[in-house]
Amino acid sequence: MNPAPKPVSVLHLAAADIMLFPILRDQLCYLRDTGLDIHTASIDGPLGRRIQEDGFPWTPLPLTREMSLLSDWRALRVIERFCREKRFTIVHTHTPKGNVIGQWAARRAGVPIVLQTLHGFYFHERMGWLERRKWILVERFSARHSDHILCQNPEDVETAARERIAAPGQITLLGNGIDLARFKPAPPGDPRRVTKRQELRISPEALVVGMVGRFVAEKGFPEFLAAAERILAHAGGASVHFLAVGHKLASERAGEAWAPPTSGVLSGKLTVLEDRDDMPDLYACMDIHVLPSHREGFPRALMEGAASGLPQVATNIRGCRQTVEEGKTGFLIGVGAVGALADRIGRLMSDAGLRAAFGRAARAKAEAEFDQRRVFEKVRACYDELLLRKRVK
Repeated sequence: MNPAPKPVSVLHLAAADIMLFPILRDQLCYLRDTGLDIHTASIDGPLGRRIQEDGFPWTPLPLTREMSLLSDWRALRVIERFCREKRFTIVHTHTPKGNVIGQWAARRAGVPIVLQTLHGFYFHERMGWLERRKWILVERFSARHSDHILCQNPEDVETAARERIAAPGQITLLGNGIDLARFKPAPPGDPRRVTKRQELRISPEALVVGMVGRFVAEKGFPEFLAAAERILAHAGGASVHFLAVGHKLASERAGEAWAPPTSGVLSGKLTVLEDRDDMPDLYACMDIHVLPSHREGFPRALMEGAASGLPQVATNIRGCRQTVEEGKTGFLIGVGAVGALADRIGRLMSDAGLRAAFGRAARAKAEAEFDQRRVFEKVRACYDELLLRKRVK
């Protein structure tokens, strides 16, 4: 009797540990359930260690999120030795640094299949020409080591072709998704809404304007607070409360971290929460959700807000354009446009009917476009196609 074949071993490698947990957690569980032997690796950090709670082997890597030739070369050699030792069949990388260094190291180690998920290009249309060209060259180098590129955003597929980053047929649209059963609309009397507001000491009558994102300035937190100050100055004693929810990465790039104010005109009108596992209940607290981000790939926060039935205001950039439909599920504004952000929030605050209509349309869009199961199935199908094409057993 022949022994059962060993399961295909797959390493998911990222620079930022937040990519493994919580972003990829459900996908990793799905892939393991299909019979794959899943391993993980990232920069050392508390979120990387948390993925072990789900039974996934995790290895901390000497990567940094900063560009540094000497430390990057050392990390490359460490990852190369790691891949040789573990003899992975597939190395699947994430995040710009993870894609560049991880794929290069896997190729040097002779890993049969190497691919990446492109969660969003680091460069964007508001960058200076020289800086943009530098990042395009980095992406071209990364793509040279990819058997395939799974891209979350349709605009990035077009950009990859236009900038000659990927070869024809090398890149396909993956999309992005969330657990639609976990994030659901909460009507005014919903127990989640009532209980969580009591816990946070937010008035049941208040209109809550929320924002969710990594605590860095480029997510738009300064604009969010500036708009809040304008709204309070205009609204006077109106019952409104602002809720900022986020996470600080231990590996954050220098100069990018953002810290909330400890005093000022928002005192008593702003609640800041960090490292929360109760996100569905926090969305249930909100009446309006915003994301005035400067750069995105395909933002999970907007998908979660849409699935929660919230009207949304976001910047008119790639990623946000895929999740918010102007005049249907919310409003799109310019980057850094504090006045427009305050105006659109004000319009939603003053019109309950508009909030309800946008919220219903947002949930319908989430059900039609943001189901994570379809994303997981595409990833597994890509593995199967690559295994067949490269004749890997």
